[in-house]
Amino acid sequence: MSFTVQKSLGNSFFRFSVARRRELRSIDPDPELSTGSSGEFIRHRPEIFYSADIRTIRTPEVPAMRTLSGTSFMTSLMNEPRGRTWGLIGAGALLILWGLALVARNPAGLLFLLIGLVLIGIPFFFTARKRRHIKLEEQRRHRERAERDARNRELLAAYTASLERLREDPNDAALEQVLRENEKLDLPYSLWADTAIGTALYVGFSTLARIGPERAAEVANLMDRASDASGLIAEDALAVKHALYSTVLWHFLADDRLGEAQLKVVRAVQQGFAIKPEDVPIDTSSEQQFERLRGIDHRNAPRCDATIALGLNEYCLYNAQIRPGGGEGTTGIYITNKRVIVEGTKRIEAHVASIDDILVDADANRVTISASGVKRAVDFTAGEPIYLAAMADLATRLDDRPKSFT
Repeated sequence: MSFTVQKSLGNSFFRFSVARRRELRSIDPDPELSTGSSGEFIRHRPEIFYSADIRTIRTPEVPAMRTLSGTSFMTSLMNEPRGRTWGLIGAGALLILWGLALVARNPAGLLFLLIGLVLIGIPFFFTARKRRHIKLEEQRRHRERAERDARNRELLAAYTASLERLREDPNDAALEQVLRENEKLDLPYSLWADTAIGTALYVGFSTLARIGPERAAEVANLMDRASDASGLIAEDALAVKHALYSTVLWHFLADDRLGEAQLKVVRAVQQGFAIKPEDVPIDTSSEQQFERLRGIDHRNAPRCDATIALGLNEYCLYNAQIRPGGGEGTTGIYITNKRVIVEGTKRIEAHVASIDDILVDADANRVTISASGVKRAVDFTAGEPIYLAAMADLATRLDDRPKSFT
């Protein structure tokens, strides 16, 4: 059995299985990246299972104008003041019923019928008149908006085309063209920011693959220029560089080939991008957790103290404080060679033999353990989610039965 880690990288949603981590001496000395020129994962070890949902760079579009034609007459009627509308309709209905009751004996009942119909028709008349006025105003505004949207589409198409040329060949001329086209845009940032972010990230990946990690500072500088030219705010420009570094690191971790040679590559990128460990806390912590797992297997399983009662031949592998369900309060979790135990108002126990799946969401430090015999999956947030999941996975592979039973 192995457990699964999922991570949202710069241009993909990435999942990979984690088994026993290799010893450093068994990792190849090849410093080649496990990240391709488009940010894709390049697997060097065929036994590694992974899946990736690649996010393509989408083309921005000018949103369509909402019109009254998308609102039904009855919806417009219901949007009128309820007291007046329903008061008139109710009064009219009562007069119609009264008139129907009288008309068989007295012709005067027709007058009540007529008055009732008039009262019911008043809200419909005013709603129809209001809709007619709104429609005329919309037609006038639509003509103005159509002219403005046509111009915006042309500008957005020119901006998008300049970003495409920048992705194909990130040179000074392409950067200047992107800057000129961006300055002409008069559209909300949210409409085109994703395209600009994807372009800056692609420029980083392709340039890193072309000139190498030892020139990471040049890659970072080019990404900064691409972000500035395309109009990205400072927060997004910084996030793009963090995303590239994160992708390089996590691809090495997924391939279990973060040895001495590869670690130098990661540090070169980190230094060239001026990224401090505290700038990327999840990446830093995850790297440390994976390194802590190196070489651990059923032959040298760790042990820890436990304040709970343990059974015969049962020992504790790991304990920590967690937040069940991602809530505010904390409680304790114990992983033994026989059970996963979550303390709290309601104690939860899962025998390791019944564990079916262990999933780590590295973005949220969240762990989900599914086991038969437990009504709901055990879901919680932890400080060391990867190491904790690895201990739960290790527990499923321990066999401490006396030799006479094997």
